[in-house]
Amino acid sequence: MKKLVTVLGATGIVGSKAIEIIRENPEKFEIFGISGHSNVSLLVSFAIEFSPKYVVISNFALFSELEKQLKHLNIEILFGDEGLTFLASQKTDILVAAITGFAGFEPIFKAINSGIDIALANKEALVAGGHLLMPLAKEKGVNIIPIDSEHNAIFQCMMGQNWSEVDNITLTASGGPFLTMKSAEVQNIPPSEALKHPTWNMGAKISIDSATMMNKGLETIEAAWLFDMRKEKISALIHPQSLIHGMVKFKDRSIISHMAPADMKVPISQALAWPERLKIKIKDINFTEVESFDFQEIDTTQFPCYGLAYELIGEHPCYSIALNAANEIAVNLYLNYKLQFGNIFPLVAKTIDIVQVTNLTDYQSIIDYDKYARDIATSMKF
Repeated sequence: MKKLVTVLGATGIVGSKAIEIIRENPEKFEIFGISGHSNVSLLVSFAIEFSPKYVVISNFALFSELEKQLKHLNIEILFGDEGLTFLASQKTDILVAAITGFAGFEPIFKAINSGIDIALANKEALVAGGHLLMPLAKEKGVNIIPIDSEHNAIFQCMMGQNWSEVDNITLTASGGPFLTMKSAEVQNIPPSEALKHPTWNMGAKISIDSATMMNKGLETIEAAWLFDMRKEKISALIHPQSLIHGMVKFKDRSIISHMAPADMKVPISQALAWPERLKIKIKDINFTEVESFDFQEIDTTQFPCYGLAYELIGEHPCYSIALNAANEIAVNLYLNYKLQFGNIFPLVAKTIDIVQVTNLTDYQSIIDYDKYARDIATSMKF
């Protein structure tokens, strides 16, 4: 029987990879709904190819164009946040959460609340709302299967293992484009250079987060929620080859690691097919061509964003929300040449220093607090 799949963020890199896997396995999957933000042509192409029941475009300005191009098809077209949350709430076998940033929080909450399993590529949802989403998933019997390569690596390492026997987990990081440069050298570096990731093909926001190493900091917070682990049991190492994606050390000092090509099709296919596996079309690792496996500690002086995020593991959720909100503001300013690369960390750190802690008892309070933190971050002058 085919799995019914909804793909949120279908036109992005992760979403497009998920679509590619579904295309290659038509006997296993059927697309129920898709969403995109502004890439109308790709959204139309997917809609024509797969004939989903629903198509959502979050950018309302492009709704009429999408509607015009799909008017000959029996597809319901929706828009905006309401369209996203409606689609996310519709019962399917699995929802691929590939929307970037905090924008993915509300539809992920709605999907979990509707009892839908999640293939999770949106780390920001757990960074901001893990204290709400993970207990809700347990209550609703929802499986959250991570798509981030590092978290999926840990997920795979733990198949058939007992969490009570785990000593610690280690995520790996490529080191980004500025690994060999000092902080002073990258202070005024332009976005065009920061976007040149050495290993992965990623969207603009996550590429900048990789350059600052904020991405790895956010991932350690995500890992704490996903795997219910304390800070002292989570670590990250730089591994420039990006072949080993995660490691689990057990109390008997044995280590299980997960190795795979640096291609998002690996974790996405594992999440979509779980508990089975798919044969996918990617290039194998040729071990005769691998010269070395290098590892090094993350220097928090060189990458203070990572250090800041890591320190927030286990702290009040308000700080993680502020971290993510301020970082999204800072990265957007940087990409639009309104903030220097070297001021991303100060803007985020100052926002966290200013925010006031409050109770976050439901998803609306998290949304409201995110807006509060963004307002503070936006008011910063550098």
